[in-house]
Parts: sequence; C-alpha cells; structure tokens
Amino acid sequence: MKSSLKLFFITFVVLSLLMHYKEFLANPIDHIKNLSIAGAYGLGSLHPIIFTAIIFVLLLVIKAILKILRVIK
Repeated sequence: MKSSLKLFFITFVVLSLLMHYKEFLANPIDHIKNLSIAGAYGLGSLHPIIFTAIIFVLLLVIKAILKILRVIK
C-alpha cells in the first residue's frame, strides 16, 4: 500500500511537470490557482487525478506482468 501510494504520487508529479513545465517555470502559483477553471478534454479540475490514475493503472499492469514473468523463470 505504501509503495503504491508513493508510485501514484511520483507519477502525479512527473506527469504534471512533463506536461506543464513551461507554466511551472514561468508562473507556478498562477498555474495552480487556475486549476479550478481548467478544462482538459471536458474533465475540469479533476483532469490531473484522472490522467494520473490511468497511467498508474497501466504501470500496475506492467508491474504485475513483470512479477509473473519472474515467477515463471
């Protein structure tokens, strides 16, 4: 549970910085304040959490596949 939470948080930070690095470098406070009116793909202010959850599930699937492959060997 602790490692999954850490992986989710790291995924969130990395995705946020990769997608919005210009905004974070130019004016990070304004960018965070404008999150309430954000509207990526009609998801509103929840879009960072939704995108992070999707990538997180994909990472968990990859992790599970690798674990199964290690057991088979």
